[in-house]
Amino acid sequence: MPEPVGIIGLGRIGLAVAKTCLNDGRKTFGYDLSPVAREGFAAAGGITLESPEEVARRADVILVLVLNDDQVTEVITGKRGILKGTGSVSTIVCMSTINRDTLQSVASRCRAKNVAFVDCPFTGGPARIPSRSLTLIAAAPAEVLGRVRDILQAIGTIVHAGIEPGQGQAIKHCNQLLVGVTHAATMEVIILARKLGLDPALVTSVVTSGIAGSDYFRLLAESVLKKTPSPGGLGQMCKDMGIVKSTLKETGMNAMVASAASGYFADALKLGMSDREGADLIEVVEQLSEQNENQD
Repeated sequence: MPEPVGIIGLGRIGLAVAKTCLNDGRKTFGYDLSPVAREGFAAAGGITLESPEEVARRADVILVLVLNDDQVTEVITGKRGILKGTGSVSTIVCMSTINRDTLQSVASRCRAKNVAFVDCPFTGGPARIPSRSLTLIAAAPAEVLGRVRDILQAIGTIVHAGIEPGQGQAIKHCNQLLVGVTHAATMEVIILARKLGLDPALVTSVVTSGIAGSDYFRLLAESVLKKTPSPGGLGQMCKDMGIVKSTLKETGMNAMVASAASGYFADALKLGMSDREGADLIEVVEQLSEQNENQD
């Protein structure tokens, strides 16, 4: 029988990962603060527990799929965190996108308890999980990665990014720079098409078919135009672009395109849109466009 797995964070990504594990016949334990998320997990056949600590007592491999730095720190090192329930054979796989200094601090706390740690952010979005085609950016010693390889390969392809915690995050931050710029540019393409009196569906279809097209552009444009679920939440993208901005500052790099794109996401946060779909960034771009027209 496959080794049991624990999953902390049962949102749109965590639940999809859990369903894949369950479909493979893997006993899956989970925890999330949200009662709705816990109910969805239980309905899929997962075993819901009362804290990350309890999950760690039932599974030696725990995947962390929460949103941000504070949540990662809390679920791993908090009063009822994973480290309260782990043994020396346990392995924590942090799949959240967070700041490198936070990741390295948490990894150090794990090392102090002889708990193995894998820095493993991913790219691909929830739509790729059923087809097991996420790209998993894993940084850990080869022997540690070997312990969790079967579990990770059930949801995607592993890219070994190095052995030190933070190397996976560094690559993901580069990835999110392009994702954020593409996200903002997709909104601008749709608005420009409308202002030119064109059919935005036709315009985005042409762009998708050409050299500038990408899966993310296609999915996001469809989400805007067809009102379908987005590849990710707007709050997640706002958080990720905040991380990109911090990374740029840390390196001293003057990235004008990324800095301009991050402004849209900062405005979305100011407008209280963190619980909205990623496609709803169109509202921010439209408002700014109208303001510029009025000023002219």
